[in-house]
Amino acid sequence: MGTIFRMVNLFIFLVLGMSRLTGQQASTMYLMHDVPQSNQLNPAIQPACRIIVGLPVLSTVHLNYSNDAFTYNQLASGTQLQLDEVYNRLGRMNMLSAELITYPLSFGFRQHHNYYTFSVADRFSTYNTYSRKLAGLLLYGNSQYIGDVARLSNNRINGIYYREYSAGWSMEYDRNNTIGVRAKLLFGKVNLNTGASRAQLGTDIETFDLTVQGNVRLNSSFPLVLEQNASGAIDSIGMGEISPFRLLMNPRNPGLAVDLGIVHQYSDKVILSASMLDLGVIMWTDQIYNIAAEVDFLYQGVSEGTDFSRAAYFRDLSDSIASDIIYDVTRKTYLSPLPLQLYLAGSYEWKKNVSVGLVLRNVLVNRRIKTSLTASATASVRNMFQASLSWSYLNQSVYNLGAGIAYTGRGLQVYAVTDNLVGFIRPLDSRTINLRFGVNLMLGCPISFNRDRGAIKSMVPCPPNQGRRSRR
Repeated sequence: MGTIFRMVNLFIFLVLGMSRLTGQQASTMYLMHDVPQSNQLNPAIQPACRIIVGLPVLSTVHLNYSNDAFTYNQLASGTQLQLDEVYNRLGRMNMLSAELITYPLSFGFRQHHNYYTFSVADRFSTYNTYSRKLAGLLLYGNSQYIGDVARLSNNRINGIYYREYSAGWSMEYDRNNTIGVRAKLLFGKVNLNTGASRAQLGTDIETFDLTVQGNVRLNSSFPLVLEQNASGAIDSIGMGEISPFRLLMNPRNPGLAVDLGIVHQYSDKVILSASMLDLGVIMWTDQIYNIAAEVDFLYQGVSEGTDFSRAAYFRDLSDSIASDIIYDVTRKTYLSPLPLQLYLAGSYEWKKNVSVGLVLRNVLVNRRIKTSLTASATASVRNMFQASLSWSYLNQSVYNLGAGIAYTGRGLQVYAVTDNLVGFIRPLDSRTINLRFGVNLMLGCPISFNRDRGAIKSMVPCPPNQGRRSRR
């Protein structure tokens, strides 16, 4: 059991370590339609240029980190941990997540009223949920539950790395509507996830007898070496040999997903849009372990005068509980769904080349919905720059001022977008740190682009003097 706990602690440590590098979503980018990568957030969006090629590896780099409960400086002051302060900030359920996405290959091209995209992406992410009750139990022991029952559920660890091959198609359905779909072929590389755990702990108010009941399931697809003793208990879990080439080229964990989107021209000045991303699953079949643990435990070994407020008391019980855990270790195929993302947005052309908009984003992950709201203003400058300023409510914080900028020169575009500028200035005081940036080759772009039938008005024309394009 000690080995398992050490592995879980190591996993959480790695997640926390990623917080220096990664951040939350990029809702500011959703309404920056002149950046071709906005199509990744809504497959209905059609860039104006005829051919767009993402610079290999640098077409999109997306860094993500989010903590909806506390910041690093709230957790630690110098070398002193402020656990009481953090505990008081926790909600009933809390989430810590991180993500890194790179695109080694991406390109798109237009044919009449259709726009096609192809891309290859490597996606690393972790979404971890934990309850306030679990944190209190670990920090303060079970004294707070004497005469009561602590019900612990949906505490989950979820880490995944997979490669994505996608093909998208956007079509101008009629004068006011553009629709889009993107199909994705997925190949999982690494996965570790715990199912929806269920447990309860109670302490008798008179005898202080402790009862623990519950079960948890862990699935993994990773080169692990697991050893069991004669009774079936797990003695140790170690790391097997890892071949980087085999890991990157592994085709044995296939999956499918789909993105859907629509852009609707409500009026001359109002544009509405919506999209659903990552509706899909991965089937894990290679180097898998399924560990199911069930415990039904009654502890009566409390001596008179025991201090129930000591966290050490709860830790001392782990050895006793371990002997009563029933393990079931199998190696069966399992499915893991992707976090489902839902976007709703609207923009209004306030002045010429200036629009304001709202983006509502919901993410369904680990049986929990995370919601954010972003308000933005976007403007073009001299047909070469597109700039956006935004404010977001996300991770239960209103202190999120974002910005985006795209420079479009002759045949080249450079862009960078973030939902929280403060995250780069004061990362240790931020719950959200994120960034999308990249470089695109833009070919066959019109001097101006006005749709007689299409849904999107291009705020910033593509590079000047690269030809005109007429629309029927």
